[in-house]
Amino acid sequence: MAGLPAELALAAGAFLSTNIDNALVGVAMVASAPPEKAKRIAYGQAFGFVVIVIVAVATAIALFDVPTKAIGLLGLVPLVLGIRGLIALRHAEGRERVARRAFGSGFFAAALVTMGAGGDNLAVYIPLFRVAGGVGRGATAFVFLVGEVLLTLFILSAGRHPRTRAITTHIGVIAAPLLYCAIGVLVLVESGTLSFLS
Repeated sequence: MAGLPAELALAAGAFLSTNIDNALVGVAMVASAPPEKAKRIAYGQAFGFVVIVIVAVATAIALFDVPTKAIGLLGLVPLVLGIRGLIALRHAEGRERVARRAFGSGFFAAALVTMGAGGDNLAVYIPLFRVAGGVGRGATAFVFLVGEVLLTLFILSAGRHPRTRAITTHIGVIAAPLLYCAIGVLVLVESGTLSFLS
């Protein structure tokens, strides 16, 4: 039990360092969506994160080695969404569509983007769960659960703020695809997948 505080601190650091992108995208999605869809988006983001943690735990327990470069392929999901959005901006009707659905507006869109941007999460979480014992895995999962609850509350609060909604309304058309592209490329680069594909 002497190492429990260290494991809790390590889990908190892992959560914070791997969820900055999820926080940004979650806030942007909530801010750009109709108010009645805010909770669905936040819950979709939380669901996507839970799936990532379950996959990480299952992989760690099964001692199944997943190459980091393979995990990085998840970055293709937000990258493809971003490129599709940028292409749609070339047409007037495309701009209206992107403006209306810049960051997606539902549970499944949020879950899909969260899982797609989860390459860095898996690359960190799998080894973390693998080296931890039973108590360490439980403590790590608890920290992740608390962190995700707090993150969901932050996403709802920040995304509903009038200033955030105003900013998203003005720059959402171009910011959405660029943000998706940036997250996708970041996941591909950090995992080494981009150099592997090139």
